[in-house]
Amino acid sequence: MEDEKEIDLTELFKSVIKRWKMIICVTLLCTIVSAALSFFVLTPKYEVSTKLFIGKEASDNKDQNYNNNDVTMYQKLLKTYAQMIQTNDLVSKAIKSKNLSLKSEAVLKQLKVAPSDDTQVIEISYIDSDKYIAKNLVDSISNEFIKQAQELIPNGKVQVIESVKLPEKPVSPNKVKNIAIAVALGLIIGIGIVVVLEFTNNTFKSKEELEKALGVPVIGTIPDQEKVK
Repeated sequence: MEDEKEIDLTELFKSVIKRWKMIICVTLLCTIVSAALSFFVLTPKYEVSTKLFIGKEASDNKDQNYNNNDVTMYQKLLKTYAQMIQTNDLVSKAIKSKNLSLKSEAVLKQLKVAPSDDTQVIEISYIDSDKYIAKNLVDSISNEFIKQAQELIPNGKVQVIESVKLPEKPVSPNKVKNIAIAVALGLIIGIGIVVVLEFTNNTFKSKEELEKALGVPVIGTIPDQEKVK
């Protein structure tokens, strides 16, 4: 059984080598389609972000200066602040202040608010096909959040530690990654087609294959008249 399996794998490898042109064609087709989609069809999207520091308002009273309890409290408050940012009311005010033609529900789907673990830093990011709209929106959301945070927690202080910048390159589509995936996928599909063709081909290519299938020796063969001519 082991010999038969080894022979089958050898024949399969020969079939793959024999049909290498088909595999190359399938791979090239997948690569061309992926490149066309990445460069000409898919809309580039840009990500804009900012980072805010959540802390305590400075005081002249030494007894009210920062201590470990304050740090722990503001670290725990990060999740609360994150929920504040991801509200329809705050986002709607931010959109209105910049006169943007956006809907808060659609913005919230692309808006990410990520509190950094064991820190007092929170990151706000947004993805849009228009990088100028994305920049204005994130800037407006952070400003609106700072206003609301001061109203809710008067002794708290929210400070921008990484300002909003206009992105130079889109985050998607990742053209190199898409093409690399297409090449790998094309090879897999091409080899898969060869394997299917090999297993569905019930013809005998040589007398050795016939002898192996029947278990008896071949006494004679009928020559191909066209090849003889």
